[in-house]
Amino acid sequence: MSAAKNTVMLKPDSKKMLVAMAEAELQPKELAEKSGVPVNIVYIARRGYYVKPVYLGKISKVLQVRVADLIEDNENVPEQAAAT
Repeated sequence: MSAAKNTVMLKPDSKKMLVAMAEAELQPKELAEKSGVPVNIVYIARRGYYVKPVYLGKISKVLQVRVADLIEDNENVPEQAAAT
């Protein structure tokens, strides 16, 4: 039996992703190229669907924000992860 999707993946907040991309002045294709994440994953994250944490980590570095700033529910982020 596989693990529940929300325990191994993160759900980005669509609005937060769009705002961060706007502030960085990046289109999805540019963000994908700079982060090394497939462009379809950028679109999936931008729409607010679950993605692997490693992808959000790479995206957040390029956008110069914390992963916790991009996900839908910051209350479930451990303190140590939120501080990095």
